[in-house]
Amino acid sequence: MLTMACVLLASFFAGAPAPVFSLQVTGDWRVELGPGEAGGVSLAQAASFEITPPERTIVRDERHAVLPLYNPKAGGWVRGAKPRGIQTEECTATGKLYPETLRIKAGPGDAPVVFVEGKDYQIEPFWGTFGRVEGGAIGNNQEVFIDYAYEPDRLDTLAVNTSGEARLFEGVPSLGVVLPGDVTDGFTPVARVWVPGRGEALTEDTLYPIYFDSPGESPEPVAERLLPGTLAKLRSGEALTVVTFGDSVTCGGGVGSDQAQWWQGQFLARLRDRFPAAQLSWKNAGWGGASSAAYMKSPRGSEHDYVRDVLEPEPDLVVIEFVNDAYLDEAGVAEHYGTILKDLRGVGAEVILLTPHLVRPDWMGMDTNKVKEDPRGYVRGLKAFGAANNVAVADASALYCNLWRQGLPYMTLMANAINHPDVRGHKLFADALMGLFPRQ
Repeated sequence: MLTMACVLLASFFAGAPAPVFSLQVTGDWRVELGPGEAGGVSLAQAASFEITPPERTIVRDERHAVLPLYNPKAGGWVRGAKPRGIQTEECTATGKLYPETLRIKAGPGDAPVVFVEGKDYQIEPFWGTFGRVEGGAIGNNQEVFIDYAYEPDRLDTLAVNTSGEARLFEGVPSLGVVLPGDVTDGFTPVARVWVPGRGEALTEDTLYPIYFDSPGESPEPVAERLLPGTLAKLRSGEALTVVTFGDSVTCGGGVGSDQAQWWQGQFLARLRDRFPAAQLSWKNAGWGGASSAAYMKSPRGSEHDYVRDVLEPEPDLVVIEFVNDAYLDEAGVAEHYGTILKDLRGVGAEVILLTPHLVRPDWMGMDTNKVKEDPRGYVRGLKAFGAANNVAVADASALYCNLWRQGLPYMTLMANAINHPDVRGHKLFADALMGLFPRQ
């Protein structure tokens, strides 16, 4: 039986137009770039390139001041300490550690004491986290030193210049956020090659030819119809209060504390540019790791108080972002968001539903970074709920689903290698939101 991912890939690749510059695997680590013309450059003849395999990194004597107890009941990314080489924003990059190479020692170098797995410590091999075992030889406050090996990811760029020369530009090995290889002035990127750490050979799923037809903002703004009060205040300069209601991404997950890089900061700055008279105030109601239901159930007067944070400011506009609501199916969205909509309309607020970014493929039942249509019932539910209730929907998910056509595996935007997008990912949210508004 075909997997869900295979079915999805077969259905959309069958109907998708071919990229301008074809790209195919011709050997374990060799590709061929086909001729084509786009983006002001052309390639007359096919060009072949040897791709450098992922390079193993050896770490010796990494010091850990203390080693926590291994917690087998926790999520894989928090079961213990993290080898720093594979640590991302707050998690670890899965499958990049060679777990058999992990050695935990009582001292640096050729220490006289090397601890024993299963007796003194445990390791979660996929996530790479490790911790001491109760009753083992590692003391509560004992420093340890570890040796290990891992392989980072890389994203190479194939580019063509105006003279018709094709060249390979290797990316910088990294984990979490992986940036594409920078090209020399005069060259135009036409394809990218994803080199995953511990990959044994290239496959069709590691090839990312650029399609040169990637859409930007939505061409059909709906604010005149669905956000008339907000739009009128943006144009007139009357005070406008915006509340953003969401989870860790609404708290800057993936970009840190600089609010100018958050999707809200980017969105509001662009609103001010587009509507110079706008007088905006912004209140953030975000709770990392929580769903909207958890926020609504949090006690009055607590750190996260739904009534105080979302309703009492009497916002003109509420933007809702909850990737943590993705457990809901279409029926669940209709019921739960019906309650939220009633609350918000009860205080006179207009609403934008912001569809979520893509997260780890395995968490969505897939094994590919090439996703044409979001498979989650939650996303379908948000769109259906918006259509049925005259609520604006900013479809950031669709922009994430288009990244492969831009030569980008979407997971290369995830700062924590799970679900926290970097500044480019936050920009996609702002792009989707700005697409709802007319250009003046």
